[in-house]
Amino acid sequence: NLLNGIDGVLCERVFCPWIDASERMRKLGIPLFSLESHRAVNEFDIVAFTLPYEMLCSNFIEMLDLVGISVWRKDRDDDEPLILVGGSQVHNLEPVADFVDCAVLGEAEATLPHIVEAYRGLRGKFRRSELSMKLAERFEWIYAPEFYEPVYNSDGSIGEVKLLNPDLAFPIRYKCVRNLDEAPYPRRPIVPFHEIVHDRINIEIMRGCPNACRFCHEGYTRNPVRFRSRDKIISLAKEAQANSGITEISLSSLSSADYPELEKLCSELNSIFSGENVSIALPSLRVEKQLKIIPAQTSRVRKSPLTIALEAGSERLRRMMHKNIDLANLKPALLEAYRCGWRRVKLYFMVGLPGETDADIREMVSLAKQIGEWKKEVGNGAAEVVGSVSFFVPKSHTPMQWMGQKSLDYYSHVRDLIKDLAWDAGKNIRFNFHNGYRSKLEAAIARGDRRMGKVLFDAWEAGAKFDSWDETFDYRIYSQAFENNNLAIDFYATRNIPPGETLPWQHIRAGLEKERLLAQFRFSEPEV
Repeated sequence: NLLNGIDGVLCERVFCPWIDASERMRKLGIPLFSLESHRAVNEFDIVAFTLPYEMLCSNFIEMLDLVGISVWRKDRDDDEPLILVGGSQVHNLEPVADFVDCAVLGEAEATLPHIVEAYRGLRGKFRRSELSMKLAERFEWIYAPEFYEPVYNSDGSIGEVKLLNPDLAFPIRYKCVRNLDEAPYPRRPIVPFHEIVHDRINIEIMRGCPNACRFCHEGYTRNPVRFRSRDKIISLAKEAQANSGITEISLSSLSSADYPELEKLCSELNSIFSGENVSIALPSLRVEKQLKIIPAQTSRVRKSPLTIALEAGSERLRRMMHKNIDLANLKPALLEAYRCGWRRVKLYFMVGLPGETDADIREMVSLAKQIGEWKKEVGNGAAEVVGSVSFFVPKSHTPMQWMGQKSLDYYSHVRDLIKDLAWDAGKNIRFNFHNGYRSKLEAAIARGDRRMGKVLFDAWEAGAKFDSWDETFDYRIYSQAFENNNLAIDFYATRNIPPGETLPWQHIRAGLEKERLLAQFRFSEPEV
Protein backbone atom coordinates (compact mmCIF):
# COMPACT_ATOMS: atom_id res chain seq x y z
CA ASN A 1 0.00 0.00 0.00
CA LEU A 2 2.80 2.40 0.93
CA LEU A 3 5.06 1.60 -2.02
CA ASN A 4 2.34 1.40 -4.65
CA GLY A 5 1.31 4.91 -3.66
CA ILE A 6 4.66 6.24 -4.96
CA ASP A 7 4.70 7.26 -8.62
CA GLY A 8 6.71 4.90 -10.77
CA VAL A 9 6.89 2.15 -8.14
CA LEU A 10 5.31 -1.30 -8.48
CA CYS A 11 5.21 -3.56 -5.42
CA GLU A 12 3.71 -7.05 -5.52
CA ARG A 13 3.49 -9.90 -3.00
CA VAL A 14 5.02 -13.34 -2.93
CA PHE A 15 5.03 -16.07 -0.29
CA CYS A 16 6.93 -19.32 0.09
CA PRO A 17 5.12 -22.14 -1.77
CA TRP A 18 4.28 -25.29 0.14
CA ILE A 19 6.63 -28.24 -0.35
CA ASP A 20 4.59 -30.00 -3.05
CA ALA A 21 4.28 -26.79 -5.08
CA SER A 22 7.99 -25.98 -4.86
CA GLU A 23 8.90 -29.49 -6.03
CA ARG A 24 6.54 -29.14 -8.99
CA MET A 25 7.89 -25.67 -9.86
CA ARG A 26 11.46 -26.96 -9.94
CA LYS A 27 10.47 -29.94 -12.08
CA LEU A 28 8.73 -27.70 -14.61
CA GLY A 29 11.32 -24.93 -14.45
CA ILE A 30 8.86 -22.34 -13.14
CA PRO A 31 10.56 -19.55 -11.15
CA LEU A 32 8.93 -17.99 -8.12
CA PHE A 33 6.36 -15.42 -9.32
CA SER A 34 4.32 -12.62 -7.77
CA LEU A 35 0.68 -13.09 -6.77
CA GLU A 36 -0.68 -9.99 -8.49
CA SER A 37 0.71 -10.21 -12.03
CA HIS A 38 2.51 -13.60 -12.00
CA ARG A 39 5.66 -11.74 -12.96
CA ALA A 40 8.90 -13.66 -12.26
CA VAL A 41 10.37 -12.32 -9.02
CA ASN A 42 13.86 -12.10 -10.49
CA GLU A 43 12.59 -9.39 -12.87
CA PHE A 44 12.04 -6.97 -9.98
CA ASP A 45 14.78 -4.49 -8.99
CA ILE A 46 14.48 -5.26 -5.27
CA VAL A 47 13.28 -8.41 -3.54
CA ALA A 48 12.40 -7.47 0.04
CA PHE A 49 11.72 -10.07 2.72
CA THR A 50 10.03 -9.66 6.07
CA LEU A 51 11.79 -12.13 8.34
CA PRO A 52 10.00 -12.01 11.70
CA TYR A 53 10.99 -15.35 13.23
CA GLU A 54 14.10 -17.52 13.45
CA MET A 55 12.33 -20.66 12.27
CA LEU A 56 11.59 -19.07 8.89
CA CYS A 57 15.25 -18.88 7.89
CA SER A 58 15.01 -22.08 5.86
CA ASN A 59 12.04 -20.64 3.95
CA PHE A 60 14.09 -17.54 3.23
CA ILE A 61 16.78 -19.68 1.61
CA GLU A 62 14.13 -21.73 -0.21
CA MET A 63 12.61 -18.60 -1.72
CA LEU A 64 15.97 -17.23 -2.83
CA ASP A 65 16.62 -20.49 -4.67
CA LEU A 66 13.13 -20.56 -6.21
CA VAL A 67 13.60 -17.00 -7.43
CA GLY A 68 16.52 -18.35 -9.44
CA ILE A 69 19.24 -16.14 -7.96
CA SER A 70 22.38 -17.10 -6.07
CA VAL A 71 21.69 -17.88 -2.42
CA TRP A 72 25.10 -16.62 -1.28
CA ARG A 73 25.67 -12.88 -1.71
CA LYS A 74 29.25 -13.37 -2.94
CA ASP A 75 28.03 -15.44 -5.92
CA ARG A 76 25.51 -12.94 -7.32
CA ASP A 77 25.85 -11.16 -10.65
CA ASP A 78 25.20 -7.50 -11.30
CA ASP A 79 21.96 -8.24 -13.14
CA GLU A 80 20.36 -9.97 -10.12
CA PRO A 81 17.94 -8.06 -7.87
CA LEU A 82 18.99 -6.44 -4.60
CA ILE A 83 18.05 -8.60 -1.60
CA LEU A 84 16.60 -6.52 1.22
CA VAL A 85 15.50 -7.89 4.61
CA GLY A 86 13.44 -6.37 7.41
CA GLY A 87 11.59 -7.66 10.45
CA SER A 88 12.66 -8.83 13.90
CA GLN A 89 15.37 -11.16 12.61
CA VAL A 90 17.33 -8.12 11.46
CA HIS A 91 18.09 -7.34 15.11
CA ASN A 92 20.47 -10.29 14.92
CA LEU A 93 20.94 -10.76 11.20
CA GLU A 94 24.21 -12.69 11.55
CA PRO A 95 22.87 -16.23 10.92
CA VAL A 96 21.60 -15.13 7.48
CA ALA A 97 24.01 -12.21 6.91
CA ASP A 98 25.87 -13.89 4.05
CA PHE A 99 22.63 -14.24 2.05
CA VAL A 100 21.60 -10.58 2.43
CA ASP A 101 22.66 -7.44 0.55
CA CYS A 102 21.03 -4.92 2.88
CA ALA A 103 18.99 -5.10 6.06
CA VAL A 104 16.63 -2.36 7.22
CA LEU A 105 16.83 -1.64 10.92
CA GLY A 106 13.58 0.19 11.36
CA GLU A 107 9.90 0.53 10.56
CA ALA A 108 8.67 0.38 6.98
CA GLU A 109 6.85 3.72 6.95
CA ALA A 110 9.99 5.54 8.11
CA THR A 111 12.44 3.77 5.79
CA LEU A 112 11.01 2.32 2.57
CA PRO A 113 10.17 5.61 0.79
CA HIS A 114 13.75 6.81 1.44
CA ILE A 115 15.20 3.55 0.12
CA VAL A 116 13.13 3.74 -3.08
CA GLU A 117 14.10 7.35 -3.70
CA ALA A 118 17.79 6.64 -3.09
CA TYR A 119 17.77 3.47 -5.20
CA ARG A 120 16.27 5.28 -8.18
CA GLY A 121 19.04 7.85 -7.99
CA LEU A 122 21.78 5.23 -7.68
CA ARG A 123 20.59 2.66 -10.20
CA GLY A 124 22.53 2.83 -13.43
CA LYS A 125 25.35 4.84 -11.87
CA PHE A 126 26.81 2.00 -9.81
CA ARG A 127 27.20 -1.74 -10.15
CA ARG A 128 24.82 -3.90 -8.19
CA SER A 129 27.66 -4.94 -5.85
CA GLU A 130 28.15 -1.27 -4.92
CA LEU A 131 24.51 -0.37 -4.28
CA SER A 132 24.37 -1.84 -0.77
CA MET A 133 27.43 0.16 0.24
CA LYS A 134 25.99 3.39 -1.19
CA LEU A 135 22.67 2.86 0.59
CA ALA A 136 24.44 2.10 3.88
CA GLU A 137 26.63 5.18 3.53
CA ARG A 138 23.52 7.33 3.13
CA PHE A 139 21.36 5.83 5.92
CA GLU A 140 22.59 4.88 9.40
CA TRP A 141 19.71 2.39 9.70
CA ILE A 142 20.85 0.33 6.69
CA TYR A 143 23.05 -2.65 7.56
CA ALA A 144 25.25 -3.94 4.72
CA PRO A 145 26.78 -7.04 6.37
CA GLU A 146 29.61 -7.56 3.88
CA PHE A 147 31.33 -4.46 5.33
CA TYR A 148 31.29 -5.76 8.92
CA GLU A 149 33.63 -8.64 9.72
CA PRO A 150 33.45 -10.72 12.93
CA VAL A 151 36.77 -11.89 14.40
CA TYR A 152 36.61 -15.11 16.41
CA ASN A 153 38.58 -16.14 19.48
CA SER A 154 40.09 -19.61 19.84
CA ASP A 155 37.19 -20.68 22.09
CA GLY A 156 34.63 -19.85 19.38
CA SER A 157 33.44 -16.59 20.91
CA ILE A 158 33.64 -13.28 19.05
CA GLY A 159 36.54 -11.01 19.93
CA GLU A 160 35.40 -8.01 17.90
CA VAL A 161 33.47 -6.91 14.84
CA LYS A 162 35.63 -4.97 12.36
CA LEU A 163 34.18 -2.15 10.28
CA LEU A 164 35.62 -2.44 6.76
CA ASN A 165 34.26 0.88 5.51
CA PRO A 166 34.73 3.88 7.84
CA ASP A 167 31.90 5.76 6.11
CA LEU A 168 29.28 3.32 7.45
CA ALA A 169 27.40 3.55 10.74
CA PHE A 170 28.84 1.75 13.75
CA PRO A 171 26.60 0.85 15.45
CA ILE A 172 23.66 0.71 13.05
CA ARG A 173 20.71 2.50 14.67
CA TYR A 174 16.97 1.87 14.62
CA LYS A 175 14.66 4.21 12.66
CA CYS A 176 11.02 4.56 13.71
CA VAL A 177 7.82 6.50 13.04
CA ARG A 178 7.16 9.23 15.59
CA ASN A 179 3.47 9.96 14.90
CA LEU A 180 1.19 7.02 14.09
CA ASP A 181 -1.66 9.28 13.00
CA GLU A 182 0.52 10.61 10.20
CA ALA A 183 1.79 7.17 9.16
CA PRO A 184 0.06 5.58 6.15
CA TYR A 185 -2.27 2.67 6.92
CA PRO A 186 -4.26 0.40 4.55
CA ARG A 187 -7.86 1.52 4.14
CA ARG A 188 -8.70 -1.12 1.52
CA PRO A 189 -7.70 -4.49 3.04
CA ILE A 190 -7.01 -7.32 0.64
CA VAL A 191 -10.01 -9.68 0.67
CA PRO A 192 -8.99 -13.32 0.05
CA PHE A 193 -10.94 -15.65 -2.20
CA HIS A 194 -10.83 -18.47 0.33
CA GLU A 195 -10.93 -18.91 4.11
CA ILE A 196 -7.78 -17.83 5.95
CA VAL A 197 -6.65 -18.18 9.56
CA HIS A 198 -6.65 -14.48 10.46
CA ASP A 199 -9.75 -13.40 8.55
CA ARG A 200 -10.10 -10.00 10.14
CA ILE A 201 -9.30 -6.33 9.79
CA ASN A 202 -6.28 -5.44 11.89
CA ILE A 203 -6.07 -1.91 13.22
CA GLU A 204 -2.81 -1.13 15.01
CA ILE A 205 -3.85 1.08 17.93
CA MET A 206 -0.39 1.61 19.45
CA ARG A 207 3.22 0.69 18.83
CA GLY A 208 5.84 -0.24 21.40
CA CYS A 209 5.25 -1.56 24.91
CA PRO A 210 5.69 0.19 28.27
CA ASN A 211 6.06 -3.01 30.31
CA ALA A 212 9.60 -4.17 29.45
CA CYS A 213 9.24 -7.85 30.41
CA ARG A 214 12.85 -8.99 30.64
CA PHE A 215 12.47 -11.90 28.19
CA CYS A 216 10.49 -10.02 25.52
CA HIS A 217 12.38 -9.13 22.36
CA GLU A 218 9.53 -7.11 20.85
CA GLY A 219 9.00 -5.16 24.06
CA TYR A 220 12.60 -3.95 24.02
CA THR A 221 13.01 -3.30 20.30
CA ARG A 222 9.70 -1.68 19.28
CA ASN A 223 9.86 1.38 21.50
CA PRO A 224 9.20 4.24 22.04
CA VAL A 225 5.53 3.78 22.91
CA ARG A 226 3.26 5.62 20.47
CA PHE A 227 -0.55 5.77 20.37
CA ARG A 228 -2.85 6.17 17.38
CA SER A 229 -5.64 8.59 18.25
CA ARG A 230 -9.13 7.27 18.95
CA ASP A 231 -10.65 9.32 16.11
CA LYS A 232 -8.06 7.99 13.66
CA ILE A 233 -8.68 4.38 14.70
CA ILE A 234 -12.43 4.76 14.29
CA SER A 235 -11.99 6.38 10.89
CA LEU A 236 -9.68 3.57 9.71
CA ALA A 237 -12.02 0.88 11.04
CA LYS A 238 -15.11 2.34 9.34
CA GLU A 239 -13.39 2.81 6.01
CA ALA A 240 -11.64 -0.60 6.03
CA GLN A 241 -14.86 -2.41 6.95
CA ALA A 242 -16.88 -0.59 4.30
CA ASN A 243 -14.25 -1.45 1.67
CA SER A 244 -13.96 -5.13 2.60
CA GLY A 245 -17.11 -6.43 4.29
CA ILE A 246 -14.95 -8.34 6.81
CA THR A 247 -16.92 -8.99 10.01
CA GLU A 248 -14.21 -8.89 12.67
CA ILE A 249 -12.00 -5.97 13.62
CA SER A 250 -8.95 -6.68 15.78
CA LEU A 251 -7.40 -3.87 17.81
CA SER A 252 -3.81 -5.01 17.71
CA SER A 253 -0.65 -4.00 19.55
CA LEU A 254 1.91 -5.50 21.90
CA SER A 255 -0.12 -4.44 24.94
CA SER A 256 -3.60 -3.20 24.03
CA ALA A 257 -4.70 -2.86 27.66
CA ASP A 258 -2.20 0.01 27.97
CA TYR A 259 -4.04 2.07 25.37
CA PRO A 260 -5.26 5.07 27.41
CA GLU A 261 -8.75 5.31 25.86
CA LEU A 262 -9.47 1.63 25.41
CA GLU A 263 -12.87 1.70 27.16
CA LYS A 264 -14.13 4.63 25.08
CA LEU A 265 -12.69 3.13 21.91
CA CYS A 266 -14.34 -0.27 22.39
CA SER A 267 -17.63 1.32 23.39
CA GLU A 268 -17.78 3.54 20.34
CA LEU A 269 -16.72 0.81 17.91
CA ASN A 270 -19.33 -1.57 19.29
CA SER A 271 -21.95 1.15 19.00
CA ILE A 272 -21.02 1.68 15.34
CA PHE A 273 -20.70 -1.96 14.28
CA SER A 274 -22.91 -4.12 16.53
CA GLY A 275 -25.93 -3.67 14.26
CA GLU A 276 -23.91 -4.86 11.29
CA ASN A 277 -22.87 -8.21 12.81
CA VAL A 278 -19.27 -6.97 13.13
CA SER A 279 -17.36 -7.94 16.27
CA ILE A 280 -14.46 -6.18 17.98
CA ALA A 281 -11.59 -8.39 19.15
CA LEU A 282 -8.59 -7.73 21.36
CA PRO A 283 -5.32 -9.68 21.53
CA SER A 284 -3.96 -11.13 24.78
CA LEU A 285 -4.41 -8.61 27.59
CA ARG A 286 -2.62 -7.71 30.76
CA VAL A 287 -4.67 -8.15 33.91
CA GLU A 288 -5.36 -4.54 34.83
CA LYS A 289 -8.30 -2.83 36.49
CA GLN A 290 -9.68 -1.64 33.16
CA LEU A 291 -9.90 -5.28 32.02
CA LYS A 292 -13.05 -5.61 34.14
CA ILE A 293 -14.97 -3.29 31.85
CA ILE A 294 -13.60 -4.51 28.52
CA PRO A 295 -15.53 -7.82 28.25
CA ALA A 296 -18.87 -6.01 28.20
CA GLN A 297 -17.64 -3.80 25.36
CA THR A 298 -16.00 -6.37 23.09
CA SER A 299 -17.26 -9.25 20.95
CA ARG A 300 -20.95 -8.64 21.47
CA VAL A 301 -21.48 -10.62 18.31
CA ARG A 302 -19.00 -13.46 18.68
CA LYS A 303 -17.21 -14.84 21.76
CA SER A 304 -13.71 -15.96 20.87
CA PRO A 305 -11.58 -17.20 23.78
CA LEU A 306 -10.42 -14.53 26.21
CA THR A 307 -6.62 -14.66 26.05
CA ILE A 308 -4.38 -13.61 28.92
CA ALA A 309 -0.57 -13.72 28.98
CA LEU A 310 0.44 -14.64 32.53
CA GLU A 311 3.83 -16.09 31.47
CA ALA A 312 4.76 -17.61 34.85
CA GLY A 313 2.75 -19.47 37.45
CA SER A 314 4.20 -17.77 40.51
CA GLU A 315 4.31 -14.13 41.58
CA ARG A 316 8.01 -14.56 42.41
CA LEU A 317 8.95 -15.44 38.82
CA ARG A 318 6.69 -12.81 37.34
CA ARG A 319 8.34 -10.13 39.43
CA MET A 320 11.80 -11.34 38.46
CA MET A 321 10.86 -11.20 34.77
CA HIS A 322 9.22 -7.78 35.26
CA LYS A 323 5.87 -9.25 34.23
CA ASN A 324 3.99 -6.94 36.57
CA ILE A 325 0.49 -8.36 36.94
CA ASP A 326 -1.79 -7.61 39.86
CA LEU A 327 -3.65 -10.89 40.42
CA ALA A 328 -6.09 -9.06 42.71
CA ASN A 329 -7.63 -7.76 39.50
CA LEU A 330 -7.74 -11.14 37.77
CA LYS A 331 -10.82 -12.61 39.44
CA PRO A 332 -13.16 -9.61 39.06
CA ALA A 333 -12.04 -9.21 35.45
CA LEU A 334 -12.81 -12.82 34.61
CA LEU A 335 -16.08 -12.85 36.54
CA GLU A 336 -17.23 -9.91 34.45
CA ALA A 337 -16.17 -11.76 31.31
CA TYR A 338 -18.10 -14.86 32.37
CA ARG A 339 -21.20 -12.74 33.06
CA CYS A 340 -20.90 -11.33 29.55
CA GLY A 341 -20.97 -14.80 28.03
CA TRP A 342 -17.38 -15.97 27.83
CA ARG A 343 -16.96 -19.71 28.30
CA ARG A 344 -13.33 -20.24 27.34
CA VAL A 345 -10.06 -18.72 28.54
CA LYS A 346 -6.66 -19.18 26.96
CA LEU A 347 -3.60 -18.62 29.16
CA TYR A 348 -0.05 -18.16 27.92
CA PHE A 349 2.75 -19.52 30.09
CA MET A 350 6.50 -19.84 29.71
CA VAL A 351 8.67 -22.46 31.42
CA GLY A 352 12.42 -22.74 31.77
CA LEU A 353 12.80 -19.28 33.28
CA PRO A 354 15.86 -18.65 35.46
CA GLY A 355 15.31 -19.74 39.05
CA GLU A 356 12.22 -21.80 38.23
CA THR A 357 11.30 -24.73 40.53
CA ASP A 358 8.62 -27.42 40.57
CA ALA A 359 6.72 -25.26 43.05
CA ASP A 360 6.35 -22.58 40.37
CA ILE A 361 4.98 -25.19 37.97
CA ARG A 362 2.46 -26.37 40.55
CA GLU A 363 1.29 -22.79 41.05
CA MET A 364 0.78 -22.50 37.31
CA VAL A 365 -1.63 -25.44 37.12
CA SER A 366 -3.34 -24.38 40.36
CA LEU A 367 -3.96 -20.91 38.91
CA ALA A 368 -5.40 -22.39 35.71
CA LYS A 369 -7.77 -24.51 37.79
CA GLN A 370 -8.85 -21.50 39.86
CA ILE A 371 -9.62 -19.50 36.75
CA GLY A 372 -11.92 -22.27 35.49
CA GLU A 373 -13.62 -22.71 38.88
CA TRP A 374 -14.43 -18.99 39.20
CA LYS A 375 -17.06 -19.31 36.49
CA LYS A 376 -19.19 -21.44 38.84
CA GLU A 377 -19.86 -18.28 40.84
CA VAL A 378 -21.92 -16.94 37.93
CA GLY A 379 -23.50 -20.33 37.14
CA ASN A 380 -23.35 -23.03 34.44
CA GLY A 381 -20.26 -24.91 35.59
CA ALA A 382 -16.55 -24.33 35.17
CA ALA A 383 -14.96 -22.55 32.25
CA GLU A 384 -12.81 -24.31 29.70
CA VAL A 385 -9.20 -23.30 30.31
CA VAL A 386 -6.43 -23.97 27.81
CA GLY A 387 -2.85 -23.25 28.80
CA SER A 388 -0.32 -22.74 26.03
CA VAL A 389 3.17 -23.52 27.33
CA SER A 390 6.30 -22.33 25.57
CA PHE A 391 9.96 -22.93 26.42
CA PHE A 392 12.01 -19.84 27.33
CA VAL A 393 14.16 -18.70 24.41
CA PRO A 394 16.84 -16.05 25.10
CA LYS A 395 16.58 -13.22 22.58
CA SER A 396 18.93 -10.47 21.47
CA HIS A 397 18.58 -6.92 22.85
CA THR A 398 16.86 -8.11 26.04
CA PRO A 399 18.27 -8.41 29.59
CA MET A 400 18.01 -12.20 29.20
CA GLN A 401 20.22 -12.34 26.09
CA TRP A 402 23.16 -13.51 28.21
CA MET A 403 21.15 -16.34 29.84
CA GLY A 404 21.35 -19.83 28.37
CA GLN A 405 18.31 -22.01 27.80
CA LYS A 406 17.68 -24.94 30.12
CA SER A 407 18.18 -28.48 28.82
CA LEU A 408 15.63 -30.50 26.88
CA ASP A 409 15.61 -33.01 29.75
CA TYR A 410 14.39 -30.22 32.03
CA TYR A 411 11.67 -29.28 29.55
CA SER A 412 10.53 -32.91 29.34
CA HIS A 413 10.36 -33.07 33.14
CA VAL A 414 8.24 -29.91 33.34
CA ARG A 415 5.94 -31.06 30.54
CA ASP A 416 5.31 -34.41 32.27
CA LEU A 417 4.70 -32.68 35.59
CA ILE A 418 2.15 -30.28 34.06
CA LYS A 419 0.35 -33.15 32.32
CA ASP A 420 0.05 -35.09 35.58
CA LEU A 421 -1.16 -32.04 37.50
CA ALA A 422 -3.64 -31.07 34.78
CA TRP A 423 -5.09 -34.60 34.77
CA ASP A 424 -5.87 -34.23 38.45
CA ALA A 425 -7.18 -30.66 38.00
CA GLY A 426 -10.22 -31.67 35.93
CA LYS A 427 -11.45 -32.30 32.40
CA ASN A 428 -11.95 -28.60 31.73
CA ILE A 429 -8.20 -27.92 32.12
CA ARG A 430 -5.96 -28.61 29.16
CA PHE A 431 -2.38 -27.69 28.27
CA ASN A 432 -0.64 -27.52 24.90
CA PHE A 433 3.14 -27.52 24.58
CA HIS A 434 5.58 -26.07 22.09
CA ASN A 435 8.07 -28.46 20.50
CA GLY A 436 11.15 -28.42 22.75
CA TYR A 437 13.54 -29.30 19.94
CA ARG A 438 12.23 -26.41 17.87
CA SER A 439 12.64 -24.07 20.84
CA LYS A 440 16.25 -25.19 21.26
CA LEU A 441 16.99 -24.54 17.60
CA GLU A 442 15.21 -21.19 17.85
CA ALA A 443 17.47 -20.24 20.77
CA ALA A 444 20.58 -21.24 18.80
CA ILE A 445 19.59 -19.13 15.80
CA ALA A 446 18.44 -16.24 17.99
CA ARG A 447 21.93 -16.00 19.52
CA GLY A 448 23.78 -17.27 16.46
CA ASP A 449 26.74 -15.70 14.70
CA ARG A 450 27.70 -15.62 11.03
CA ARG A 451 29.02 -19.20 11.06
CA MET A 452 25.39 -20.27 11.45
CA GLY A 453 24.78 -19.43 7.79
CA LYS A 454 26.52 -22.59 6.61
CA VAL A 455 24.46 -24.63 9.09
CA LEU A 456 21.22 -23.14 7.78
CA PHE A 457 22.27 -23.67 4.16
CA ASP A 458 23.28 -27.29 4.73
CA ALA A 459 20.03 -27.97 6.60
CA TRP A 460 18.02 -26.46 3.75
CA GLU A 461 19.92 -28.56 1.20
CA ALA A 462 19.07 -31.61 3.31
CA GLY A 463 15.36 -30.77 3.15
CA ALA A 464 14.67 -28.29 5.96
CA LYS A 465 11.81 -25.88 5.23
CA PHE A 466 8.61 -24.74 6.94
CA ASP A 467 10.27 -25.39 10.29
CA SER A 468 7.40 -23.71 12.15
CA TRP A 469 5.11 -26.54 11.04
CA ASP A 470 5.11 -29.78 13.05
CA GLU A 471 4.56 -31.95 10.00
CA THR A 472 7.72 -30.68 8.28
CA PHE A 473 10.12 -29.84 11.12
CA ASP A 474 12.95 -32.34 11.55
CA TYR A 475 15.45 -31.54 14.29
CA ARG A 476 17.76 -34.33 13.11
CA ILE A 477 18.53 -32.40 9.92
CA TYR A 478 19.82 -29.45 11.93
CA SER A 479 21.66 -31.64 14.40
CA GLN A 480 23.57 -33.19 11.50
CA ALA A 481 24.22 -29.77 9.93
CA PHE A 482 25.77 -28.49 13.16
CA GLU A 483 27.94 -31.59 13.37
CA ASN A 484 29.04 -31.27 9.74
CA ASN A 485 30.23 -27.71 10.40
CA ASN A 486 32.01 -28.55 13.68
CA LEU A 487 29.64 -26.34 15.67
CA ALA A 488 27.79 -27.26 18.85
CA ILE A 489 24.15 -26.22 19.16
CA ASP A 490 24.56 -25.97 22.94
CA PHE A 491 27.27 -23.33 22.46
CA TYR A 492 24.56 -21.04 21.13
CA ALA A 493 21.40 -22.26 22.90
CA THR A 494 22.30 -23.28 26.46
CA ARG A 495 25.57 -21.45 27.23
CA ASN A 496 25.51 -18.55 29.68
CA ILE A 497 27.33 -15.74 27.86
CA PRO A 498 29.75 -13.69 30.02
CA PRO A 499 28.61 -10.04 30.05
CA GLY A 500 32.04 -8.92 28.83
CA GLU A 501 31.93 -11.08 25.69
CA THR A 502 31.26 -9.42 22.32
CA LEU A 503 27.79 -10.42 21.19
CA PRO A 504 27.21 -11.31 17.51
CA TRP A 505 24.71 -8.43 17.26
CA GLN A 506 26.61 -5.88 19.33
CA HIS A 507 27.12 -3.58 16.32
CA ILE A 508 23.33 -3.31 15.89
CA ARG A 509 21.47 -0.92 18.21
CA ALA A 510 17.81 -1.92 18.27
CA GLY A 511 16.98 -1.02 21.85
CA LEU A 512 18.58 -0.04 25.14
CA GLU A 513 22.28 0.48 25.63
CA LYS A 514 24.23 -2.56 26.85
CA GLU A 515 24.81 -1.02 30.31
CA ARG A 516 21.08 -0.54 30.89
CA LEU A 517 20.31 -4.10 29.78
CA LEU A 518 23.04 -5.43 32.07
CA ALA A 519 21.58 -3.52 35.01
CA GLN A 520 18.26 -5.31 34.50
CA PHE A 521 19.96 -8.65 33.88
CA ARG A 522 21.84 -8.40 37.19
CA PHE A 523 18.56 -7.79 38.99
CA SER A 524 17.78 -11.49 38.49
CA GLU A 525 21.27 -12.92 39.05
CA PRO A 526 20.72 -13.98 42.72
CA GLU A 527 17.77 -16.09 41.61
CA VAL A 528 19.63 -17.86 38.81
